[in-house]
Amino acid sequence: MTKAKFTVVIPSYNRAEFIEQAIESVLEQTYDKWKLLIIDDASTDDTVKKVEPYLKDERIRLVCLDRNQGISSVLNRALEEVDTEAFVQLDSDDWLDSDALRRFSKAMKEDPSAALYYGNVRMWAQRSSGKWKVIKRVRHRKFDNKYQFLCYMTYMLHPRCYRTEAVREVGGWETDDPYGGRIMEDRRMVLKLIERYPLHWINKTLYNRRKHRLQLTKKEDFQMRNQLRKELVSRSLSNWGNEYSPVFGYRGGLLIVKRLLHRKKSKMIQVREAQ
Repeated sequence: MTKAKFTVVIPSYNRAEFIEQAIESVLEQTYDKWKLLIIDDASTDDTVKKVEPYLKDERIRLVCLDRNQGISSVLNRALEEVDTEAFVQLDSDDWLDSDALRRFSKAMKEDPSAALYYGNVRMWAQRSSGKWKVIKRVRHRKFDNKYQFLCYMTYMLHPRCYRTEAVREVGGWETDDPYGGRIMEDRRMVLKLIERYPLHWINKTLYNRRKHRLQLTKKEDFQMRNQLRKELVSRSLSNWGNEYSPVFGYRGGLLIVKRLLHRKKSKMIQVREAQ
């Protein structure tokens, strides 16, 4: 078997309805140097039964946790298992474009110093007819410094291809917040990485993100999400020397950083909005 360069990691919890499409999108990749690791976080539906037929493929492995631990703990477990140069996080209700891994491989050759490679996204929603349709295309951007990403309070970067050793170097995912690492784990990880390493943006649509009723991000969660956002911004700025103070605002009920003011020079960092 060809030595794998990537591990695609699918964290799953009660995604029996969608996980087969996520797996099929890995099988359909035009780049063949991959493994697939599915970590099930003690699902109570038929997720595991949906996965089991795929385990005949020796490239695919399933790890079942005996109790629900949350996304950060699941990703830390995945980090223990990964033995490839890089790994790609694929949420169990989403799917990859067929050339995603090939694009990541090319980007890693062009920019081997980066810790994270990411692209653009299609957002899908189910219409009343039952059909899934694209409702939005998210074009991310390049970040020249950590402050620009700190202010990037829009859609989270997808897909995320991590250089394995860089994630290990920063200590993996945090689980010591009041919610056990179940919220905003992705943004916190990117901030940890961008403190030490460059990020690499691939200006191609590589990922399909599904919006549906079962997702964890709901309006009733906004209060705790806003609290964590504010604490994360304040902590980051403090760790970076307290050169700037944030000006907060709200967009769609969620806290955002409108700009950063330089404490001594009375300057602002203007952050370009995502298109």
